[in-house]
Amino acid sequence: MSPAPRFPLLSVGPLALASVGLLAACGKAPPDANPEFNDALVYAFRSFEGDEVDLAFAVRQLEAQVYLGMDVEAKQANDRALTPDSLVWEDVEGIEREERDPSLCLPVAVAGVSAHAIPDHAWLQTLADQTPVEPYSPDVYDRTFLEGGDCWEGRDCDFMRTHNDLVKDNILLTVPYVLMKDFRWVDLALPDPAEVEDGETVESDDPRWAIVARSWMPEAGYGEGGDNIIWQSFSLEIWIPRDGNGYLHGQGDDQPAGDWTADSTGGGVLRMMSLWSESELGGLNFDDDTIAATTRSGIDKNFEEAEKYLDEH
Repeated sequence: MSPAPRFPLLSVGPLALASVGLLAACGKAPPDANPEFNDALVYAFRSFEGDEVDLAFAVRQLEAQVYLGMDVEAKQANDRALTPDSLVWEDVEGIEREERDPSLCLPVAVAGVSAHAIPDHAWLQTLADQTPVEPYSPDVYDRTFLEGGDCWEGRDCDFMRTHNDLVKDNILLTVPYVLMKDFRWVDLALPDPAEVEDGETVESDDPRWAIVARSWMPEAGYGEGGDNIIWQSFSLEIWIPRDGNGYLHGQGDDQPAGDWTADSTGGGVLRMMSLWSESELGGLNFDDDTIAATTRSGIDKNFEEAEKYLDEH
């Protein structure tokens, strides 16, 4: 018996599915992420609830690896994507969810840049109706605030925890499900963990505020009749200011994987989303290259819609 197709959670909008053949023909599989990117990504995912200095360190390393491994200003999402390592059981320890092997998920990471500032992106996350910026949940994406809804945007609290009821809708499936998504402020100007004593509280003199978000599904989502299933998904997202105080090309031994020059000096915000997801689509089979191509397209479309919404508001 062949394994269920690992179709991506974010990639299956009507336009994306209508273009699957085109994407498969002209899109190549994103390159594998290097070990340094993978280490920083997983460290950030696992450190989300931990000490801020640990998370800040992980996000700084991840920021550098994004600029080194991706041409974040490239027009095509294919040129701003990598294939991270799969998650393993230890990475999702402590997350309340169904017991299912996370390595069954298909991993993709896409980066991009926004002309809007960090406070604008923070405000966007406080909308109770997320449908304007979620093109593949055009009818239902309702966000309920479990913690921090009245204090997080202004950084009066560190965390905002949300419960999201949504319907993933496209020409092949309509699946309602619940997504838990938490947001956290992190000061990237904090010292390295090795410079901080256990239990010591530290603050920077000139904070460099970034946003980190982590999401997961507490249980699988089933379409009508049970043929279409979203088994599981996890994501890690970052929003980091391009203020010149982060990674700079030419200040170290590491060199970009390509000939691009984009780094933290560009203005606006660096965005990156890594998605690990597993779905079953009623007997449909696509190879991983096609899945990766549509996943990249789906994540990038979310970036585009957020940018358009902020342009208009």
